[in-house]
Amino acid sequence: MKIGFVGPIDTVLLAETLNLDKDALPAAYSIPMNSMLVCALLAAGHEVVVFGLSNQISEPATWDFGALKIRLGCYRHKHRARDFFKTERADLVSALESEPCDILNAHWTYEFALAALRIDKDALISVRDWAPSILWQMPDAYRLIRCSMALVVYCKGKHFSVNSPYVKQLIERWTFNSAELIPNGIPSESFQRLAKWKAPSEPRTIVAINRGFFKRKNLPALLQAFNQVRVAQSTLRLKLIGYGSEVGGEGHRWALEHQLDAGVDFLGDMAYAEAQIHLRHASLLVHPSYEESFGMVLIEAMAKGVPVIGGEHSGAVPWVLNEGRAGLLVDVAEVDSIAAGINYILSDESDWQRYSDAGYTFARDQFEMSVIAGRYLDLYEKILSRKGVRIATGHRFTNKGSTGICDVAKDL
Repeated sequence: MKIGFVGPIDTVLLAETLNLDKDALPAAYSIPMNSMLVCALLAAGHEVVVFGLSNQISEPATWDFGALKIRLGCYRHKHRARDFFKTERADLVSALESEPCDILNAHWTYEFALAALRIDKDALISVRDWAPSILWQMPDAYRLIRCSMALVVYCKGKHFSVNSPYVKQLIERWTFNSAELIPNGIPSESFQRLAKWKAPSEPRTIVAINRGFFKRKNLPALLQAFNQVRVAQSTLRLKLIGYGSEVGGEGHRWALEHQLDAGVDFLGDMAYAEAQIHLRHASLLVHPSYEESFGMVLIEAMAKGVPVIGGEHSGAVPWVLNEGRAGLLVDVAEVDSIAAGINYILSDESDWQRYSDAGYTFARDQFEMSVIAGRYLDLYEKILSRKGVRIATGHRFTNKGSTGICDVAKDL
């Protein structure tokens, strides 16, 4: 099967995973999980054409690696939303027209989905957030435009997948569409029990990884909670990873203004692999976000045996944490609740180990990428069969995780 993968792509992670030259591809508008899924589809024996966008190129470009082909259009540095991403959509449509595929799978409900639907009304749209909720929490012109784009996609699209029951319920309640539940996933090699219990007398680290600092990501509440906890645990440190949390950034300036910077490392945005190293050595992940359609960082921590704290009313977070059995759920709107949760997990080895074990087991059973890729392939075949198209399906994983992603590099 020749799969057209239309969406953000982490070209750096893709090159690392497939053992390509590190300078083979320019950086692109990226989401790491998409690269993992592309690699899993390749490992299952299929051709994949990635249609993405990059602000590092001045004109559309193509790279051919055999079973994998990458076509990047131009992603403007600013003013993209003023014309509803017209330039970006035009580049994507042009690339899609010149590279026919058996099935198109667009990720997110914005410029990528609009371009895919322009070419194929039967394109699968993988929904990874709920635009009205984001607009409600972040009411500005940019989110209003994004929300209007999503509404057009829901009107034009025929086939949808969602990454959590939370998003599925929203779509089926507020649109005329039904959706297939296919959660996010991570590769089998990511499941390594590396986290170890450390006593309160030892240096310990809490990690938070977020795209943003204020509003729905709610990091000010975490800083206040951490300040409370650190009174009794002076060696405890908090590492903040993600844009907005860099030294000199808005989060850092806010912390200095409120005298909440003690014991905090403002690390800012970084490559996926680097962030995973920090997570690997953490004693705890705290995710204070008010709303998530899934929350990739949750399963990334769980796969390493790092206990997780998340919001009990934060969209899909309770489901990802198995309703509190695979991670501790707290009221992230209350600083005291976050602080109590941190103290609870870090004060007792048996509680820490219980959440470490339960999180690892649940993530391994539910979110392993080879299984997730298989569910996408089943849905692709279902869509094609409804169109009367029969396609060679490649091979499938016979045992969970039995085919390593890196093995696909041999075929490139």
